[in-house]
Amino acid sequence: MSSDADRLMSGEAWRDWCDRLKAVGEDLLSDEFPGDPRGRAEGFRALTRLLSYATQMELEAGDPRFPSIVRYETPSNQWGGPNPDNVYLRARIDPEFSYRVWADVTDMREAILCLHEGDMQFEQYGVYSETSLQTLEVGPDGRLELWISPDEHEGNWMPMHPKARLFTVRIYQSDWERDSAPVFHIERVGAEGVPRPPLDAAFLSAALDRSATWVEKSATFWNRYTSGAWKRGKPNVASAPGSTPGGADNILYGSCLWELADDEALLLVCEAPEALYWNFALHTMAWLESGDFDERQTSLSGHQVHIDDDGRVRLVIAHRDPGVPNWIDTEERERGMLAYRWVWARTSPVPVASVVKLEELRGQLPSGHPVVGAAARRASLARRREAAVNRFQ
Repeated sequence: MSSDADRLMSGEAWRDWCDRLKAVGEDLLSDEFPGDPRGRAEGFRALTRLLSYATQMELEAGDPRFPSIVRYETPSNQWGGPNPDNVYLRARIDPEFSYRVWADVTDMREAILCLHEGDMQFEQYGVYSETSLQTLEVGPDGRLELWISPDEHEGNWMPMHPKARLFTVRIYQSDWERDSAPVFHIERVGAEGVPRPPLDAAFLSAALDRSATWVEKSATFWNRYTSGAWKRGKPNVASAPGSTPGGADNILYGSCLWELADDEALLLVCEAPEALYWNFALHTMAWLESGDFDERQTSLSGHQVHIDDDGRVRLVIAHRDPGVPNWIDTEERERGMLAYRWVWARTSPVPVASVVKLEELRGQLPSGHPVVGAAARRASLARRREAAVNRFQ
């Protein structure tokens, strides 16, 4: 037996896994992490979410010889500032193999597909063979077929890269109620119809080790990331958009750290970008999650946002509902981060932010800016919840 198999058979691999997860939990009790009741509860919940992803990806879908698509960044499985308008899909691949991917993409707005090295928390930033739905050939029946291989293939082809370890799909749903998010399939060429082999002790031992490493790296990384951003940045001032290491080439990211009193709001104003897709989304500090985006209006896509007659977007971040269409709910947090994304953009406007008193907000808006009452807000949130359930369940 291999050493990995020996460690599993003796119980050492399992005990080590449990001890490492316990140590991560102990780290959350340090002064580097939020220590208030809500912050600590969200921290331990974040660990369960990281563990859920890690075990799914490393144990259940960890064999690139028999790959499977894992859906992640759902409302109950978040890390790394997920975009609430995206459905994220991922499969583990091996550059020695070739793969076929297929899906019925009827009514799918857009998607970015890429081969990449890994994730930011592992300092793995390589992105390879990136493409998008608009550049691929789709059959008259809506069927998409894609080949990933070292050698060129007829039809839709993504060249395999020696460092590629993950295949990722970002499906864009700007209109939550109408844009489709289809099921994607992947199989290794030559393994069609071949069941995966019985579970191997050495494989499980190594997968437990990888999943623990994932949780360890992720739990500390995002807290350092947001803490560093806060120290370097200036609250309530928006940054200019730009590309991010490890991100897709077609996406420009901008952000605005915010800190508000109960009676304040942050008003962001910018021209509506000329972009195929764009949005605004709230992200939390420490864990870089996107809040309860299925239950609360913590994000708005270009389809959902209201644009005033002068072509400008006026976004309002506030703790309480200010009665405007473009309200971003802080979930009663004192501080946080707002991210905006311009994707496939021809223009890249920079929002201008200003802090105003809630009672003075209406005077800062155009006379024709809509008023959203309590009943209309509840109806909007009910539709949002239903659309999220349809997407993720």
